[in-house]
Amino acid sequence: MTQKLNRTVFLFFSILVLVSCKSPKPVLSEEKTKIITLKETVHDTVFKIQKDSSSFKALLECQNGKVVFKNVTQAEPGRTLKSPKVRLDNNKIAIDCELKEQELYARWKSQQIKEAEVQTIQTTKFVNHLTSWQKLQIWLGRLLFIVVLFLVIRFVYKIYKPLWFQ
Repeated sequence: MTQKLNRTVFLFFSILVLVSCKSPKPVLSEEKTKIITLKETVHDTVFKIQKDSSSFKALLECQNGKVVFKNVTQAEPGRTLKSPKVRLDNNKIAIDCELKEQELYARWKSQQIKEAEVQTIQTTKFVNHLTSWQKLQIWLGRLLFIVVLFLVIRFVYKIYKPLWFQ
């Protein structure tokens, strides 16, 4: 009697294990990427310099048919200009006003850092999907299994009922 009961329980659990198997769910894979963008900009500019001047004033006089300086009344240098150099040679005047070279070009760089995080989630797609007819057959099979299980349990109960109550 216990041997038949053990076989019945083993058969019941075996059928239950076979029915409870199901296909795996789609696998999700997650991928994160961090993007750092470094933008470097080169700037340049020109500085304007205000005008500058130097001056020289003198009184001239003729001596023996030649022009000579009588009196220098004003010799002013500018902000960056030196006083002019004045020469008289054979009734010709030469004035030199000298300014040293200036570079007024500026250049600099600026950097902008931008961070972005990209998250990609991929799912595994199944190519073979069940049709409506296949799904209907599966549900009808489950229903048939429940009915057969009920009939087997009822049959076993009728056979072993008199033995259990003795």
